[in-house]
Amino acid sequence: MFYAAVHYVEAYLAKSLGMHLRSHTTRDQYIGKEANLKKIFTPYGHLKYFGYNARYELYGFTIKDTQEALTYLTEIKNHITPLL
Repeated sequence: MFYAAVHYVEAYLAKSLGMHLRSHTTRDQYIGKEANLKKIFTPYGHLKYFGYNARYELYGFTIKDTQEALTYLTEIKNHITPLL
């Protein structure tokens, strides 16, 4: 789900700013400072944390975790889609 969020952010950045960011760190900075993206900074960070745990920590996610992650992704999608 994290990479779906990345794609939403990248679509916004491509359309609005004409740029594509290759670095998670740089993307995080844009989300934190870009007026139209600040609102999703927290849910994006939570999804990034879930993604890290899935890839590197082999965390066993519960149904509740999955529902929470889906809520974050939906929030990001609903915020960015009208901006595209």
